[in-house]
Amino acid sequence: MYPESPCIAQCKLNDEDVCIGCKRTIEEIVNWRSFSIEQKKGVFTRLSKLVEASASNNQQ
Repeated sequence: MYPESPCIAQCKLNDEDVCIGCKRTIEEIVNWRSFSIEQKKGVFTRLSKLVEASASNNQQ
C-alpha cells in the first residue's frame, strides 16, 4: 500500500521551491504520483528528520 501524500493543504512555495506546508520540494510534489514506494518512504523519512531537528532546536 502506498503512503498518502504528506500534503497538509497549506501549499505555498518559499524562495527555495520548498512547500511551507508539507516541506516537500517542488520536484517531490510534481513527481509524487510516479514515485515508487521506496521513494515515497524516503521523502517521509527526510520529513520526519526535519520535524525531529525542529523539535530539538525548539527545546534549546
